[in-house]
Amino acid sequence: MLDAPLTRSVPCRRYRNGRFSDITDDVATEIRVTLTVAGVGKKTLYAAPLDPEVLVLGHAALDMLPAGQLPVMTAAEGLFFDLDVRPDTRPAPDTALPRGLPAAELLGLMRRFIAEPGLWNDTGCFHRAALYDTGIGEFVVRAEDIGRHNCLDRLAGYGLRLGLCLPELVLFLSCRVTASMMHKALRAGIRMVVSRSAVTGAALTAAQEAGITLVGFARDAEERFTVFTDPSGRVGM
Repeated sequence: MLDAPLTRSVPCRRYRNGRFSDITDDVATEIRVTLTVAGVGKKTLYAAPLDPEVLVLGHAALDMLPAGQLPVMTAAEGLFFDLDVRPDTRPAPDTALPRGLPAAELLGLMRRFIAEPGLWNDTGCFHRAALYDTGIGEFVVRAEDIGRHNCLDRLAGYGLRLGLCLPELVLFLSCRVTASMMHKALRAGIRMVVSRSAVTGAALTAAQEAGITLVGFARDAEERFTVFTDPSGRVGM
């Protein structure tokens, strides 16, 4: 974490029940992060003041480089990062993973994912995402940020840092699955996405074309979810 606070208190006026009152409320802090990838270009990101290096690695991997290439950090000064490119020599993912999830287990995992204490408890401003390993039965990494796309960038960055194989893991999301979110997930090689929220038509089309599993509206309190596409039969009883 950086020295910058995650939130700051500000004076404001609240209107409720027909009257105004002076209150103090918390707003989330955003920082400006700049990354330059050799031979590719420069990007500027706005994000929560949390581990910018992992955000930069993930964003470069998912948004700036083609398949078969990976980013490598070469220099960092403050919030400015330089990266180089190397070939992706990682072994091929296990095609049998992630394994299937029975309905009750899927809902239980969503309950755990949402109930985990996090940054959104203070401001309601943060999204969250996590990767679940069906082999060991644990969430292996979590990410929170103001922007939902940043959450996926962070997971990809953690994957590079920790040596995780993202295609073998299940992606859990607190946010709606839009086309841009789905394309990031596909670029990461994700094969199964479970969201607490809605799914757009373009995201569904992309998932269908890629042959991955997409589940939306996973609400444990209501004991429901919607399987939008599941060609590999990963979701069952």
